[in-house]
Amino acid sequence: MMVTIGDGPVDRIVIRLPNWVGDIMMALPAVQLVRQTFPEAWLIGMARANHMALLERCPVFDEVVAASPQTGLGRYRAIVASARRLRTADVDLAILMATSFEAALTAWLAGIPVRVGHDTDHRRVFLNKAVEVVDGHRSDGYLDLVPASGTQPSSLSNMLRCTEPDRQFAEKFFHDAGVRPGLRPVFVNPAAAKTPRAWSVDRFLRLVGEIGRRHEDLPVVVHDRYPFEAPPGWPPSRSVHTLADASLVELAAVIERCSLYVGNDSGPMHIAAALGVPTVGIYGPSNPNRTAPRGANGITHIAVSAGFLCSPCRERFFRECPSLPSSDGRPPCLNEVSVDQVVVAVDRVLQS
Repeated sequence: MMVTIGDGPVDRIVIRLPNWVGDIMMALPAVQLVRQTFPEAWLIGMARANHMALLERCPVFDEVVAASPQTGLGRYRAIVASARRLRTADVDLAILMATSFEAALTAWLAGIPVRVGHDTDHRRVFLNKAVEVVDGHRSDGYLDLVPASGTQPSSLSNMLRCTEPDRQFAEKFFHDAGVRPGLRPVFVNPAAAKTPRAWSVDRFLRLVGEIGRRHEDLPVVVHDRYPFEAPPGWPPSRSVHTLADASLVELAAVIERCSLYVGNDSGPMHIAAALGVPTVGIYGPSNPNRTAPRGANGITHIAVSAGFLCSPCRERFFRECPSLPSSDGRPPCLNEVSVDQVVVAVDRVLQS
């Protein structure tokens, strides 16, 4: 569907980005379409404070500002402060890609004349352009919010750009690890926001071993972050390296230097795609038809999934799921994804 906004000029636009990294990346095609539709407008990106550095690496924005915190005693004062800041900025159009009540309330309090958003979270009263949520890929849902004559951006390149300090961090990491310049490792990310969304540690360990055996000259970088926990004495060889305690933008710069990203359906996979790095995603409770990355033009993504009919679920793990968890707390939809399946996908990308 197309959102219309009337005949008035649109000089300043605020885009309230979603509250999760993966969703921010899936919203970037819609952001590109906003820029394409309003090439002369001043474009303000608004996101949670912990995502501000990532937003600053999105060259499409002219300015980035922090949204109010999600929780805490000062939350409502922060909403009023955010609204006051937007009112001062004299914004003409607010495109609310965040589905929260707070996002719509802030735009309404700011007195922004046109407020476009999905009709979610009992917030229709604050929107004058409410858009119905349509079942489909999340990126398409964000595109539905853009008042544009076209339905797709003309280009998906250059959505995310690492800075020179980011790349210096990555170069130091690879230098200290002994990875020769010019080599492009495989990045393996066992991390996820929740344990039931993460493929088992044991399977990631076996996957890394298989990549090393089949591609002996290719280094592997493993993101050492929750819920991944390496056993004593790991990694098994000098070609496997672990990255821990990196910021989100430092992580992005390391991924940018890699030839392939392999991991759970999580935010960094979408960052990799936005940077133009091929990706292999492991899907359990999520569904690639809704959340597979849409990255830079022509980038490869292979989804590996058991294809359970109940995915995507509401992720109320083991309260609504009819099956018991595995011994390490994983749902059956993840346990049905084998190491061999992922190895085949990795080989397809590396051999191409």
